[in-house]
Amino acid sequence: MTRLVRLLAVLSILGVSAPALACYRGGYQSGVGVQLGGLFFGFSRHHQAPCVEAVVITQPMQVVQPLPPVAYYTQPQVVYAPPPPPVYVAAPPQQVYYSNPPLTPAPLPAVTAKAPPVADDRPGFLALKYMPGVSSIISTTNGDPSFGTPTFSHSPGVELRLTRWLSLRSDLEFRKEGRTWDMLGAKLSLLPHSPVKPYASVSFSGNENYANPGKYSFGFVGAAGVDVMIGKYFFLEAEARYRVTPGSCCSTVPALTGLVGGGVAFF
Repeated sequence: MTRLVRLLAVLSILGVSAPALACYRGGYQSGVGVQLGGLFFGFSRHHQAPCVEAVVITQPMQVVQPLPPVAYYTQPQVVYAPPPPPVYVAAPPQQVYYSNPPLTPAPLPAVTAKAPPVADDRPGFLALKYMPGVSSIISTTNGDPSFGTPTFSHSPGVELRLTRWLSLRSDLEFRKEGRTWDMLGAKLSLLPHSPVKPYASVSFSGNENYANPGKYSFGFVGAAGVDVMIGKYFFLEAEARYRVTPGSCCSTVPALTGLVGGGVAFF
């Protein structure tokens, strides 16, 4: 019995409902009750009201097209910023340099420019020569000079050339009648730096006649000629000699001699 009461109570609670709207053709009803099987316990009220039919209005489906994008042009905003303030850079401090007063340089020693050495074109110191030629006697009979028959003569000689313009000479002269030795003489060159050197000389001489052997006469001889230098060691020479011999015993000594020859120089 107790279980039945509990079941009815649960069903009564489940059967209780707020006024329900039930749509009938003839009206609508409302009430409270409990229905158990075919039995209904409770009460109900019936109201006559038309049942409103639900009207459903349908419209065709429309496809919504998306709108094209709209381009908006906006003017860029120009912002004018004030120029930055000028930057002032301070000038570096001026540097002051202190220097000692310039010293007076010591005078340089005087340098004497030396002339370039002159090429040594001086002829050799010792010269040996040989000159053949002719000699003749000159007589002054009745005040008129006359020449004897020319005879062959030749003369070897030696020179010591002290400078370009001064030489010492010694010569021998051989001829058919006798011989002469020009023992010591001085020779002066008129153009010392020229390859063609005219000269003049004077010598002390001694004469010997073969017809009077052992008898000597002494005198002087003057000469004039020209030297032609061929390099430093060779030369050509032409010379004319005139002898003066005092005394009648030596009248046969030739007074005029012409010679042409050459020589070689050493040292």
